[in-house]
Amino acid sequence: MPPSTDPARTRTSGRATKLSRDLIVNAALSFLDREGWDALTINALAGQLGTKGPSLYNHVASLDDLRRTVRMRVIDDIISMINTAAEGRVREDAVLVMAGAYRSYAHHHPGRYAAFTRLPFGDDDPGYAAATRLAAAPVIAVLASYGLDGEQAYFAALEFWSAMHGFVLLEMTGVMDDVDADAVFADMVQRLAAGLRKQ
Repeated sequence: MPPSTDPARTRTSGRATKLSRDLIVNAALSFLDREGWDALTINALAGQLGTKGPSLYNHVASLDDLRRTVRMRVIDDIISMINTAAEGRVREDAVLVMAGAYRSYAHHHPGRYAAFTRLPFGDDDPGYAAATRLAAAPVIAVLASYGLDGEQAYFAALEFWSAMHGFVLLEMTGVMDDVDADAVFADMVQRLAAGLRKQ
């Protein structure tokens, strides 16, 4: 029997695998960490999957559709990761593990992290805007253990994200190469926790 020539199938470990939206999105996530955000195109991803670009269009509407879906998945993954890290913890203990988990994610998934921190696609995407706001929810939940709520908790969460992202960005651009980055990071997080206690 001749091998399948169905363009909607690709080969993995010698076996034909039917393409699906989930498979394509998962492949795109791995592609990001290897090649980076700017390299993610339909044709480049199709090549990695051993098929042709048009086959992917059976499952994703466009490159923007794929990139938006990937970014939403990354946000969900980060929220889940932080929730898991902080589960059952409060105050300084929770802040320390959340910060460490955030930094670890950026180190292990630099391409995905870059996707998470890209500018939004535009004001016409309320779903993505809502998802980015939800990313602050795990931090706000921990801040409640300090007695912070409402606007005060939201602003404190923004301070946390700003500090984490700023530090990771400095690491990624080589600014931290000549210092003990672990020690600087630990000191920064302790200062954040101390500031929360004062609030």
